[in-house]
Amino acid sequence: MKKLFLILTAAAMLASCGRQQTPGFAIVIDAESYAQAQGEIDRYQQVVENRGLKPVLVIDRWGVPDSIRACLKQLWQDRHHPIEGCVFIGDIPVAKVRDAQFLTSAFKMDQDGRFPMSEYCVSTDRFYDSFDLEWDFICQDSARSEYFYYTLRTDCPQRLRPSIYSARIFPRTNQLGEKYGKLRRYMQRVNEAADRENRLDQVFYFGGHGNVSDSYDARMDEKVEMYDQFPWLRSGGSLKFLDFRRDNVVKPRLMNELRRKDLDYALLHHHGSEEEQLLSGYPVTGSLPTAIDNARRYVHSLARSGKKRGRSLAEIKTAAASYLRSEVPDSWIKEADSPEIIAKDQAADYAQDLHVAEFKDFAPQALLVSLDACYNGSFHVDESIQEAYLFGPGSGTLLAVANTVNSIQDRWINRHAGMVGLGMRVGYMAMLNVTLETHLFGDPTYCFTPSGDCGFDVNTAMTNDSPRFWRKQLDNCYPAVQALAVYKLAERCEGNYSDLLFEKFSTSPYGMVRLAALLELANYRDDNLTAAVAAGLGDNYELLQRFAVILSGRIGEDCLVEPLMRLYCQNTLPERVEFDLGANALRCYDSASLLPAFSKALALTDCYRNPDSIAAVKKESLTYYSTSMSEDFRQNAFNQSLSVKARLSDILSLRNYNVHFLVPEMLAYLSEPSDDVKIQQAMWETLGWFDLSYQAPVIAAKAQAVMNDTRFDERVRREAERTWNRVR
Repeated sequence: MKKLFLILTAAAMLASCGRQQTPGFAIVIDAESYAQAQGEIDRYQQVVENRGLKPVLVIDRWGVPDSIRACLKQLWQDRHHPIEGCVFIGDIPVAKVRDAQFLTSAFKMDQDGRFPMSEYCVSTDRFYDSFDLEWDFICQDSARSEYFYYTLRTDCPQRLRPSIYSARIFPRTNQLGEKYGKLRRYMQRVNEAADRENRLDQVFYFGGHGNVSDSYDARMDEKVEMYDQFPWLRSGGSLKFLDFRRDNVVKPRLMNELRRKDLDYALLHHHGSEEEQLLSGYPVTGSLPTAIDNARRYVHSLARSGKKRGRSLAEIKTAAASYLRSEVPDSWIKEADSPEIIAKDQAADYAQDLHVAEFKDFAPQALLVSLDACYNGSFHVDESIQEAYLFGPGSGTLLAVANTVNSIQDRWINRHAGMVGLGMRVGYMAMLNVTLETHLFGDPTYCFTPSGDCGFDVNTAMTNDSPRFWRKQLDNCYPAVQALAVYKLAERCEGNYSDLLFEKFSTSPYGMVRLAALLELANYRDDNLTAAVAAGLGDNYELLQRFAVILSGRIGEDCLVEPLMRLYCQNTLPERVEFDLGANALRCYDSASLLPAFSKALALTDCYRNPDSIAAVKKESLTYYSTSMSEDFRQNAFNQSLSVKARLSDILSLRNYNVHFLVPEMLAYLSEPSDDVKIQQAMWETLGWFDLSYQAPVIAAKAQAVMNDTRFDERVRREAERTWNRVR
């Protein structure tokens, strides 16, 4: 195996000698897939070369992720043609990783034995494309030999900054067709698309049921941002939006839109699973019969799940009445098990969502699809939603962005999308907006014909880390280029650009540029970040305001209390901002600081007809938000009479809610060795999520002391080291 690796690597390096220097691109494919689709793959190499890249074909004869990663890293370090990206075609092994859930956007599952390793580990190609991360091998899956398990080392950087972009072309054998036939058809479509010029001027986005609190404000502001991302759409092309409330069952209308042969980019916000796009909820209606039918179907569902858990008729009836705020007939509960009713309910449920099985008659044509949903990019099922888009009969889709596990809703999904319209390879866009679970599927070298001239070649510029160049681009005529310049200065250029980014945040007329500056200021964790967050709480761009709320909870500075309370007292907050304020940020502050600031802010608010009654309601909610987490933690976390499971639940919940004023109590408990090894481990893991907290320096100092103190259990020391690397 080692000999073969050296031969392939040497061959790749020799092939590059004597040629004009161009960036490389690795095509990693298993031997059988190459044998079955050699003609299409060889033609694809020519396509890659025509795009200004040096293709390097790597036949995977190892079947081991470590060997593939070592080969890619060596190709990346090649002096003549360092690869800028790669694609994995066919049956390339999957790395499933643990101890890195903080690198996902939302995934948090117990790793301590309650669940099998296949469930709590995250399938991710960050193992292959992020060379500064280091992994220790655990084992190969005995049932699924393509799965290899790894743990993230504690002594490497604990952040994602991919060295190259990557993508998968991953057909599977299933009821829709044999995988090698699907691979050949897809690669032929990729090769044919390379012969056509295509500007990104037809854009569509969708808002599904329950996504970002069904906020109209979020979707309206997103359209404004889309015009900033793609300014040429103001005078040509089209930008369309579809909300799930458009029809009682929106699926047919959505499918019709995605069938458009001129559609370039579809951004689909919704919930999801491995094999479903969850589009609609119960019909939004003013019709009494339809409302009664909705309630009836809800009771049927509640009754079936309740009976499975052994709940009585009375318990089910009480739960239904509590949710519906109305008594429900016994007959609704009793009829839930009727085969006729079950079939009727299942048909109604099926009609609401888009299923993998429906793609055999669907044939979507959107070239690039972003699936802003959980699990649509799963690696472990016979066919996930992303595969249905790429390999379904008659499909015209070339690329899909999707998640292997669950994903948080409060993300900037279309970040850097405007650069794709200016000719950036889609692989770069995915690389610039990445989490452990987010993956690109399809040909990452694909690029649209530029819709404008930004003054430089965007793909060549991606390897340019000159501060002088990117400072100049802060004034580029395209907002997307300005946002990219903000990223490059903060992430790739040497030096501290906090003051420059804060100036850009404070002066830019573009919401997307201000948001880019706000997010990158988090790299510096200084006073500029806090000042930007305080200003962002009053910003007129909904997504920026939402991120400011979230960041205020993660920072916890007292100076943010007053602007938070001014926001809390407003009458017409956007739905998702209001949700994140109550569900996230306010839980991180002490009521002792919030309540006086609330009284002051409400006294200055003159929009309420009945301020006293409003004050009572809001004060009650505020007290609950600011005390519930801390009270539960103090009662349970240190209580050795409770089970370890119960104590861990309250400790690990602080990963979502950084209750900053609890940090001294946690560090006091962690100051001395204890037999509660699992508890101390969990507490250190939780403190690692306080990376933006004003308490971070204190946490880092204590973590460094513990990781070097041999009195502590080795597991505790290693977790302290991981936290130190995260918060220092």
